[in-house]
This record gives sequence, C-alpha cells and structure tokens, in this order.
Amino acid sequence: MTADWFDQELWDDNFGDFDSEDLREIIDEAVMDIGSLAQGLRSSDWEQVAKNAHKIVSACGNFGYVQCASLAANIEQQAKAKSIVEDEKERLINSVEQVIQELEKKIN
Repeated sequence: MTADWFDQELWDDNFGDFDSEDLREIIDEAVMDIGSLAQGLRSSDWEQVAKNAHKIVSACGNFGYVQCASLAANIEQQAKAKSIVEDEKERLINSVEQVIQELEKKIN
C-alpha cells in the first residue's frame, strides 16, 4: 500500500475523542454507503454511482483514507459523464472493500 493510503493524524483529529458507540454508528453508516457504491459500480448504475461516490469522497476523506477519497472523486465525475474507466472502477472497488475491512477493525 502506498504511503498516502491512510492519514492517521486526520483520523485522530476527526475521531480520536469519539466514544465507541458514536464511532460505531458513524462507521456503520459509512460502511453501508461504501457497500452501495461497490454495488452500483458493479451494475453501472450511473446515478447511484455518482450519488454514492460523492458520499464516499467525504466519508473516506474524513476517516483519513485519502487515496480512496481521491479515487471516489474521479469516479463521481466519470459517472456524471456516464463513462467510467474500467481500470479505475476496479481500483475503487478494491479500495472501498479494503476501507470496509479497516473500518470494521476499528470498531471491533
């Protein structure tokens, strides 16, 4: 993984003082949004992809997963143009799946 995959300082600044119940609620919602994005990418539902990619830009960025946020921003723009680059689509699916795994570790 590249050095810009996860920004621990950003995570600490945004969520370092959250109690586990609040953090779990925030992460559970983000995991659902991430799952919806992956599902939309697999089905090429442009509207769903653009909507969920927008959510993921914010969520992943706030959580510190800056590389995933950047990929999601690119995919959001491509979905709005109804033309997603297949390689980027696969990279984002892999990236969001990795984010889900890492977020679940943070709450377990």
